[in-house]
Amino acid sequence: MLVRGIILSVLLAFSVFGVTQLRVSDDAAEAMLPTDAESVARYADYLDRFPSDQGALIVFEDLICKEQGWALFKTVEQVFDQHPMVDRTLSLASRSSRYMVNRSQADQEDVLELEVFADVDFPSAHARCAAAQDYQPFKDILISPAGNAAALFLITQGDHDAVTTSQSLLAAVNPYMEEATHLGGRIIITGEAIISAELSKVVAEDSLLIGLLLILMLVLLYITTRSWRAVLASFLLNVFVLICAYGFMGLVGLELTPATSLVVFLLVPLASAFVVHAYGYVSRSEAPGGRGNLTRNAFLFAGLTTAIGFACTGLTPAPDIRSLALMGVVGIVATTSGVFLFVFPVLRKMPLNPFIVQFAFPRIVITQPIYGWVLLGILVAFTALGLSRLKIDYAPTDYLPHSNAKRADFDAAGEYFGRMNLPLMVEVENTEDPEPWVKLAPLIDQLNAMYPAAFQASWFYDHMSEVTQKFTASSQTEALNFPADATTFAQLLLWFDPYDLELFMDDERQRLLVLFQIPYLGSHDYYKMKAVVETYLAENDITGYFVGRVSSFFETGHRMGLDNIKGLLVGAGLIYFLLYFLFRSFRLATIGVAINALPVLMGLAFLGIIGAPLEMGSSVVAAMAFGIVLDDSTHLLIRIQQLVRSGYDPATAVTRGIRELLPPIITTTGIISLGFLVLYLAESRLFADFATVISVTLVSALIADIWILPLLVRRFMRDPLTNRVLD
Repeated sequence: MLVRGIILSVLLAFSVFGVTQLRVSDDAAEAMLPTDAESVARYADYLDRFPSDQGALIVFEDLICKEQGWALFKTVEQVFDQHPMVDRTLSLASRSSRYMVNRSQADQEDVLELEVFADVDFPSAHARCAAAQDYQPFKDILISPAGNAAALFLITQGDHDAVTTSQSLLAAVNPYMEEATHLGGRIIITGEAIISAELSKVVAEDSLLIGLLLILMLVLLYITTRSWRAVLASFLLNVFVLICAYGFMGLVGLELTPATSLVVFLLVPLASAFVVHAYGYVSRSEAPGGRGNLTRNAFLFAGLTTAIGFACTGLTPAPDIRSLALMGVVGIVATTSGVFLFVFPVLRKMPLNPFIVQFAFPRIVITQPIYGWVLLGILVAFTALGLSRLKIDYAPTDYLPHSNAKRADFDAAGEYFGRMNLPLMVEVENTEDPEPWVKLAPLIDQLNAMYPAAFQASWFYDHMSEVTQKFTASSQTEALNFPADATTFAQLLLWFDPYDLELFMDDERQRLLVLFQIPYLGSHDYYKMKAVVETYLAENDITGYFVGRVSSFFETGHRMGLDNIKGLLVGAGLIYFLLYFLFRSFRLATIGVAINALPVLMGLAFLGIIGAPLEMGSSVVAAMAFGIVLDDSTHLLIRIQQLVRSGYDPATAVTRGIRELLPPIITTTGIISLGFLVLYLAESRLFADFATVISVTLVSALIADIWILPLLVRRFMRDPLTNRVLD
């Protein structure tokens, strides 16, 4: 007893110290970047050759066609051009915005000039807007099709986190917001760094709901058990689990991100469910000791299977999800340990009340099995239909609701200049060779046809095309659309300042970059476009690939859905062997896996039925939910096998076992499902998506335990006295 107290004291001391070291992530999106060698190498190569991948977009709405609005536009541009966190700017007012000018001379010959757009002497602000709209390289990129909005792109230094970057950029632009409104327009600032910082803020605020969740769990536990000892046991266990979980995060340096925050919300209902089952065992005098060996085995097995479910969630390249899996394993180990350290000692002190939820087992399940088979067929058909309609679509910005101010700004800016910046980097022997440029041009036309609205491709092709056309049109040769050879290409490049070229070709002239402003938000459309791009590149013998944070989000997020389904299969295989080891019966192991795989698949199928995509919040449910819902079935199967070995036939054992255990099973399902209602109060949609899928899974598991498990046990479990099945 003394040794256990010392070990517990040391564990709590380290955990409390870890809690003091816990911090919220300054860049929630960064936790989704892949860590495989190829992705890391490509990303490093990209950052080494081009300006930082992080940045922001400022949209000036209903301003630049007014003289005062244009002056404000240039002022804000100058502010950010001198900003310490900004590497460079790109807009109509930038020194990199080159514009073609034809001026008639006295000899009636046209003279071609290349000037900075902001320095061209236009007669009026409206003439300036019209010229910008007519100039091909600016269309839909620096100025909107209707001419009522202009873009200022900021490329920031890569050595600052998203929160610091966001706060600094907002502080710089906020003083000009009121002036823009006074001029009859507005300034919108958005971007990946600002959205990521907002998500970090939302996660920190939503994490405070853990206190409300704990209170709700304690209230529900008292209502269902009417026992203050059960409430005390649950309180002690939950506090222990939370301290261990947060303490572990602080000790090993894991930050509070959307995923790690989510797992903590899951541990509180799970700990409460363990208390409910312990309450049921103690009320039947089955606490550790005597028949309590079976009780101990049941809890250890339940903890092990749940830990396997969490661990299999980590079979993905996303660092954030791997952290979730690790946190889940640590949390469930703490939960299982706490059951024996706190819960059973507290509950054994006095007699316990029966559960307020009592259940009369419907004997029709045994006497009329045809109804069970019909129900099973309906559930299987529902699952097959839903899964056939399910699609994976990871959309990181969708974690913020449309009511969020930063999300609203993101959507408003996206209506003008695309949703996100997606770079395509192409490897070439020499960027001054016209051949790869000419080869790529039809691909851009094809993508423009795919997305007739809100898609832009920014690259140096349009600038070179304009120069070539104007240059050759004023000569005796036939007008060309693009340089015909490397020599001409190199000569025309001399017209531009090297600053103009930095975004589109590297100093070594071995990479060229096409910047796509994409109209979509999710990984489903990303992979659709990626397939088109990869097919075209392969057919034309071009080496190219998407790079940058946005493509990494889509790649990793999409993989999460596939990897968690793979994790479900791996977890089911591992748990099958554990069930066989526990029961020494292939039949019971098969029943245990089947009876729990169906509800998990039904949770995913529900998304397909309602037309919701599978993304991070819902995809992580698959593997971990399998271990969670298995807990109830494990307690049932252990009790049924115990009764069969005592001499009961399987049908009677099922009836008695379910009659004994269904009150705590219904109670745990109700407590966990109602507990997850708290997640709907969170601003992050990630939590609501998770709560929806796991609640559907839990209710489906309850139905399966009541109707399908007795059916399968009666059909496949042998009577030890007659050595035959009953059907």
